[in-house]
Amino acid sequence: MKLTDRLYEEVKYIWNGYLEQPFVKELGEGTLREDRFRFYMVQDYRYLLQYAKVFALGVVKAEDEGLMRRFACMVHDTLDGEMDVHKIYMNRLGITEEEVAKTKTALANQSYTSYMLEVAFKGDILDVLAAVLSCAWSYQMIGEHHKNIPGAMEHPLYGEWVRGYSSEEYVRGVEEIIDAVNEFGADISAKKEAYLKEIFLNCCRYERDFWEMAYHMNMGD
Repeated sequence: MKLTDRLYEEVKYIWNGYLEQPFVKELGEGTLREDRFRFYMVQDYRYLLQYAKVFALGVVKAEDEGLMRRFACMVHDTLDGEMDVHKIYMNRLGITEEEVAKTKTALANQSYTSYMLEVAFKGDILDVLAAVLSCAWSYQMIGEHHKNIPGAMEHPLYGEWVRGYSSEEYVRGVEEIIDAVNEFGADISAKKEAYLKEIFLNCCRYERDFWEMAYHMNMGD
């Protein structure tokens, strides 16, 4: 088994629960309340700004030009790819840049991004990759699940989300991260693998909490 397969084995019980999360389930069914989705879009936009910084730390920690370029591309894919979908939704939902700037980051969101950045600041290239893997990979899983729900990809509001996270372009980006984790994690020690599993598990728990936060529009006050 590759390292990412072993990481997944540690968290598959959490991942199975993602599809039963009310927010995720109702988004796929097209029954999610628009105000909940609007709350999510603002918080997820703020999340992605920090997520891009984690990739940027990969550029800082890389020792060769090729690896620096790989991480730079991941920053680009986040800021000029994934966030483009968010900007489309923001226009449709009447969310202004001023509103995003003035909105506080919800506690669950702040805790998650702070954890990823701490791991990336303290760690090495592999730690950076482990910190971002949960979000990227689980979104692909959800997107590919939802595209098989009749009408999900054609839904007038949520179809763009489903198409985006199940697209060939997004899948290629996730595969790049998975391949990098397996490449740099090929000959690690048992102690290092245990630490990566801890990072990955914690981030999966944060993903679960993020969906809960979005559904209940919970700022953590």
